[in-house]
Amino acid sequence: MLGPAQFWYGDRILVFRPLEKLIHIALLVAGGTLSFQQLAEDVWIVPTAGSASTLRGCLSKSRAKLVAAGGTAEQLSRTIRLSGGRTLVSLPDGWDVDTDRLRQAAAAASVAYESGQFSEARARAAAALQLWYDDPLPDAGHRPFAVRYIEELKGIHWSVSLTRIKTDICLGRHREVIAELEELTRQRPNEGEVWMLRAIALYRSDRIPEAVEVCQLAIAAREGKGIEARRLQDLQHAILTETAPVRGPLGWLTANKR
Repeated sequence: MLGPAQFWYGDRILVFRPLEKLIHIALLVAGGTLSFQQLAEDVWIVPTAGSASTLRGCLSKSRAKLVAAGGTAEQLSRTIRLSGGRTLVSLPDGWDVDTDRLRQAAAAASVAYESGQFSEARARAAAALQLWYDDPLPDAGHRPFAVRYIEELKGIHWSVSLTRIKTDICLGRHREVIAELEELTRQRPNEGEVWMLRAIALYRSDRIPEAVEVCQLAIAAREGKGIEARRLQDLQHAILTETAPVRGPLGWLTANKR
C-alpha cells in the first residue's frame, strides 16, 4: 500500500486491476466500512448512473480471484444489505497491511527511545523506514479521500526519521548524522528540533563554534521569540558553557521541552 499496491493471499499474488485496487484502498482508508454510495463517490468523485454496476462487478471479480487462490470471498470484502435499501461494503479483520506495520514500528521505536533503549529504538525505527515509499498510496491517484491519510503517513515517517537520528546521536554516531541534519535544516528551516539536533551533533563532535553558530542562526530566524527560541537560547548557553551532555541520552533536550 505504501508503494504500488499488491495484494497477496498466503504466498500467492492476486492480480487486481487498478479499479479493484482502488476500491479496497478506499475501504481501508475509511476504516474498513463504507456505504455503497460513499464508496462510489470516493472512487469516482462524481459517480455516474453506471457506477453502481461497475462497483458490484469489480467487487465480485476481486472476490473470485481470492477464491481461486484458495481463500473465501468473505476474507476480502463483504457486502451487507440493510433495511431501507442501504448497502455497506466492509473489510474483514486480519489484513496484514504495510501502513499498519509502519505505524506499529514507529510507535515501538518511540516507546523504546523514551525508555532509554536506544539500540532497540534504532532497530525499530530502521524497520519502519524500510517500509517507506516516497509517494505513498500512488494507486489512490491523489483522490480527496486519501489526502489526509497520506499526510498522516508522512507525519509518521518524519517522526520516526527524527527518532532514528536521535538514537544515532545517543549511540555515539553523532558525526554520521551531521550532513543529514544540515540537509534537513535546509529542507525544513522552521523545524526547531532539527536545528537543536544539528547543534548537539556538532557539539558532540568537538565542533563547538559551529554548534553555537547553528543555534544563533535558528534563534535569529525566530527573532528571539517563543518557547522554541528560548529552548535554542538555553541550548546555546549549555554549549558555550560545555554543560550539555557529550554522550548518551539527550537528557538536556528532552528535559527542557515545555
